[in-house]
Amino acid sequence: MIRRASHSLTYVLFLSLVATASGQCCRQSALPSPRELERFGLERAWWSQATLNVETDLLLHLTADEELLYAQSRTGIVTAFDAETGERLWSRLLGTPEAPSFPVATNSDQLVLATGMNLFALDKFNGKLLWRLNLPTHPSTAPEINDLQVYVGALDGTAYAFDLATIRQLFEDQLLPDFSDLTTVWRFRAGGAITSPPVAAGARVIFASEDGSVYSVNLDDGKLRFQFQTNGPIQAPMGRSQDALFIASDDVRFFCINLSEDNQLDGRLRWTFVSGLPILKKPRIVGQQVFITPERSGMTALSVDRGKAMWRQTKATDFLAASDQSVYASDDTGNVLILSRFDGAITGALPLREMSVRVNNDRTDRIYLATQQGLIMCLREIGADFPRYHKFPERQPMLPEFTDEQSEVPEDVPANQPGEGDPAAL
Repeated sequence: MIRRASHSLTYVLFLSLVATASGQCCRQSALPSPRELERFGLERAWWSQATLNVETDLLLHLTADEELLYAQSRTGIVTAFDAETGERLWSRLLGTPEAPSFPVATNSDQLVLATGMNLFALDKFNGKLLWRLNLPTHPSTAPEINDLQVYVGALDGTAYAFDLATIRQLFEDQLLPDFSDLTTVWRFRAGGAITSPPVAAGARVIFASEDGSVYSVNLDDGKLRFQFQTNGPIQAPMGRSQDALFIASDDVRFFCINLSEDNQLDGRLRWTFVSGLPILKKPRIVGQQVFITPERSGMTALSVDRGKAMWRQTKATDFLAASDQSVYASDDTGNVLILSRFDGAITGALPLREMSVRVNNDRTDRIYLATQQGLIMCLREIGADFPRYHKFPERQPMLPEFTDEQSEVPEDVPANQPGEGDPAAL
């Protein structure tokens, strides 16, 4: 076992050297120039390279939370970066190259990944393996994790909840993955495959099925709280704000339902929007706007409270990020469009077709883009030195306050200027 782990680590370190060299070669052709970015009020916060073999491997998933960015390759290598500085923190090979994998999910300190019939958990800051479970059946969605449990939806229509405290104890006792079944808190069977990653919201867990239903169950025992029925299969992941859930159905309707501790209001329909075409991508909620992208119909911004269409931009096909003034989106040729957040008008376009792997970032105002070869770039608006937290504003760190004396740099102390040719440099 030790020999196998040693070989895996050696393999990852070797690939890291290959990836770094390749990143240096392709950097100039893929990265936009500072002058080009400045025209649109943007700057490069950092660039770096994921760990992968650029000759045989490809970047598959790019995911971010408020603290870290995670790159997943097709062969199962996960690389973590500091989301603000681009520092490469760790790389780890999980699962096997032939096993299908889903995007990672995180809580405050753990990362979970479903690949094949396995569920892995790592310390998200250092990559240390915390535990591994054998799943009872094939997963159909990415997992969800909070501080108490981890949830997985399955192809056979079952949603599972696993207890984190039990998992940790069994792992410490070296009883995992053999006794994985002892970690199950509850299971709930829907009428079709689970199609949306479970959403943990307060005392409930919510998931959608291809039978057209949304199920809300108790977090502690898995008993049904409410069921919301649509007239078509649900394929897109659900979106969530603090007090509402957003659901796209194949019957070309888009729903907003209440999330409330009051049982009389919980699960009640708030509004419906007729999109005209199916919505297959997750709706993105930023502030009082929800952004949807119906197939072949561009992007529409709706008001969260009433579902009123605020604007529609036919050229935008995928949400990337948003700031107070702008929305960043992809078009069907791979450009990054800059839209006015107020009326959807296009104010700029960046030709970044090579960077086709992108984060749909509704958590902060940062723009994360990557090539399939693992070259990763973070963009931010000029002057936005600190990220704006959208999804969990209560987690926003207190910003430092500078006096005039503190903000001045003594003439005899040179500023720290990273080299232009170094990863994670401006």
